[in-house]
Amino acid sequence: MRRKTVKKSFAVICAMVMLIGLTACGGADGEKSAGASEMTGYYASTSNVSFLSAYPEHTFKQATFGVQNIETFADNTYVLTNTDTFYSGALEFNDNGKYDVVPRGASIMKFYGTFTEVDEEGLITLELSKPTAVITNSSYSAGANPIGYVNTKEWTDEMGTAVGGEGPALSAEKYLESVAFPETSVIVDASKASFDYIVLTGEAEASH
Repeated sequence: MRRKTVKKSFAVICAMVMLIGLTACGGADGEKSAGASEMTGYYASTSNVSFLSAYPEHTFKQATFGVQNIETFADNTYVLTNTDTFYSGALEFNDNGKYDVVPRGASIMKFYGTFTEVDEEGLITLELSKPTAVITNSSYSAGANPIGYVNTKEWTDEMGTAVGGEGPALSAEKYLESVAFPETSVIVDASKASFDYIVLTGEAEASH
């Protein structure tokens, strides 16, 4: 067990998002290089915290801290980055702002697609297409092996085995289908360049 503060946890999350934003340029094919198309927008989401408890079957509890950012480009492509960090443990928040946790790693997913935009009275509506490519790097582990790095545009047999878990290996198309969200509208406050965190549910999951 290590002693962490809520403030420090959010600082780590924000630092990760800033790093991703500064180092990543992506297009609808997941292969956009720096300078390939001019960036037209960079928007950050509000924070999201979700909790998972396996009680009473197990004592396992988990908190997930999530943030997102969207980059838009002049060629009408977007990159949506979703960053989740995971902690398990007692997760009992005290008055001093400290709690005992076990860090479980992080998952960074970058979704690539196309978009349309409407700007009206300070509100920007982004219509994001269903993603056409995904890059994931996940160190999350709660008893299973981390997925690691996967890229639907540079797929390997090892990636298919990693995302397949205890089941059969997946193809790039099957993995993309499992994580890609349907066409989604995002309302951006232009004055703050921010939007409300959006729950990204894959179409395969939503159909159940």
